Amino acid sequence: MNIERFGVVQRRAEMVLHAHTLYIGGQVASDTSADIEGQTREVLLGIERLLESVGGDRTHLLTVRILLARREDYAGLNRVWDAFFPFGHAPARACTLAELIDPAWRVEMIATAALPNR
Repeated sequence: MNIERFGVVQRRAEMVLHAHTLYIGGQVASDTSADIEGQTREVLLGIERLLESVGGDRTHLLTVRILLARREDYAGLNRVWDAFFPFGHAPARACTLAELIDPAWRVEMIATAALPNR
């Protein structure tokens, strides 16, 4: 069994690859001054960069779990989400309200992707 871990620190790995499945840990925006659209865009682009670093792209996403800090941000999140994914390539997703650790974070995403052969 081959398991690769990326971005390893004391408490976690940023990504774990096993059997062509990539597990991406919680991603948040670094620009906490941005509105929900800015933070959502930054998080999605960050997930895309992680995918590209191991040979994937946004169309390889299988699922995304979205933790949203404010109910009123749902429409803004969806505007960015809908523009980000080509029609027919959006992953399965779940979105829930959550109290995030840093109150400046408006969204956190956790993703799973299927990768082409590496």
